[in-house]
Formats: sequence, C-alpha cells, structure tokens
Amino acid sequence: MRQVSMFDSAPVNHALMDFVEREAERMWASDTHRKRSIAQVMSFARFRDNQSRPLSQFLPRDIHDWADDLVARGSSKSTVNRYLASVSKVFNHAVDERVIQTAPRIKFFKVKSERVRYFSDTEIDQIKSFFTDRGDHWMTDMFVLALKTGMRKGEILALGKGRASISKCGEWIELPPEVTKTNKGRNVPIVNADANAAAHRIASDLMNHYTKKKFEHRWNLVKREYARNDSSFVYHVTRHNCASKMANELQQPTVIVAEMLGHSSLTTTQRYVHAKPSTLRDISKQM
Repeated sequence: MRQVSMFDSAPVNHALMDFVEREAERMWASDTHRKRSIAQVMSFARFRDNQSRPLSQFLPRDIHDWADDLVARGSSKSTVNRYLASVSKVFNHAVDERVIQTAPRIKFFKVKSERVRYFSDTEIDQIKSFFTDRGDHWMTDMFVLALKTGMRKGEILALGKGRASISKCGEWIELPPEVTKTNKGRNVPIVNADANAAAHRIASDLMNHYTKKKFEHRWNLVKREYARNDSSFVYHVTRHNCASKMANELQQPTVIVAEMLGHSSLTTTQRYVHAKPSTLRDISKQM
C-alpha cells in the first residue's frame, strides 16, 4: 500500500480551521478551555493565510516562523509556548484521527527558571480544566487545595492516608507534627468552599487513585501541554501562589502568611511572597 506523503492533497474538510471546528469538542472538553485554545489556534490560522491550508502541508518552520513573529511583536516566550501547545494539540489529534500520518515536530522556547514564578489566572484555569477534562479529578482536588491553603504535597497526602484529619466542624484540617516539614502541628482553615470540597474528597477517596508515578505522569502531561521547557512549572509553585495572594490581594502581614504555610522562619516566607506587577503599579500611584 502506498505511503501517505505529507504533501499529498487533502480534502477541503482537512484544512486547518475546518478540522479545528469539527474536532474542537473532542480536543478540548470544557467550554472555557476550548474557547481559549481556539483563539490561540486562530492566531496561527491568520498568519500567512494558514486558515484554509491542508494540515498535511505544514512544516515545522511554518509554525516556528509564526512563534517568532509573536515574540517579535511583544509576547513573552512562556505565553507563546502556550499558543504552541494549542497548535501542537491540533496536529497530534489529526494524527490520532488518521487525517495526517505525522505531526510537525514543534520546538518550544526555553524559559529561564530563575524568574519569579507563580501560576497566572490563565494557567490556573488551564491546569484545572486539563485534569478535569481527563477525568483526573483527584489531581484537580490536590491542585485546588494547595492553591487555597498553601499545604505541601506531603501534607495533602497525609490527609488522604488518614494521617491528618478534618475537624468535626468540617472547617479545619488538623495536621499533626509528624506530617509537617517543621515537625510542628498546625490547623489549616478550609472555610473556602472549593478548598473544603476538595479536602473532603481527598480525605475519602484520594488513595483510590494516587500513586507517586501517576501523579508525576499527570503533572508532566500538563507541563508538556502548557509549559514545555519551563523548568519552574512545578506543583510546589502552588505554595507561592497562596503566599503571594495573601500578601498582595488580602494584604496579610508576613507573620500570618508564615503561619498559614507552616514556616518556622519569616525569612523563608519572604522567598514565597512575590509582588505582582499590578500591586507595584498601585503602590506607585500612591507615592
């Protein structure tokens, strides 16, 4: 049987945006994720009239030229990597559907890991949607609980294993000394509705799903999807998010942030609290 060439003509409905419109719900299950991803792919479609071009006729350089153009027009490399991830999803799905034989091999930008890191609101939505769409609700719960409380992964696992518990009133997670990094017990509030629901599901069901291997595999999948080559895209960043939100948006003093995160030293807490650009701009207006 003759091998399919990447330059074979394709039917009209195998053009880039025709394929995206037909397969969008299969590629991105949630409405929010789908809307955002389609918009990112549309940016590529508008570049050099790619919209009606058959999927089989794209080369890696066509995608890299577009990515370079986005950077040249002011987009950060981490942002462009998220756009590249959406385009990569389209081509990989086309391979799965046997519309094309191979997908262009896309090279993502390398992002320096020494930059200040916390998950943006967009990244948070993408990560939650990614795990939920896959049916990995336990990963969504672990991610949400860490964002809302600053709990370490080991402390969340302790709750799942029954080594930590939820108080009778249902509003606190009681962490005994032996499950914390500092060997000091603490109570973590879970009055927030999302955190509370996630904590209760983790306490009752997490260990029916979790293994270290599964967790690392799922996290690597979401990293490959949205932050390829970004070595700072790690689960532990959730603690930085919690600390920064408490300091920037809720205006809590460092000592309160330290108590929430279970730090024994304020110096440690200061490494977790990052001033967001919007906060610095507001301060500048008041100077």
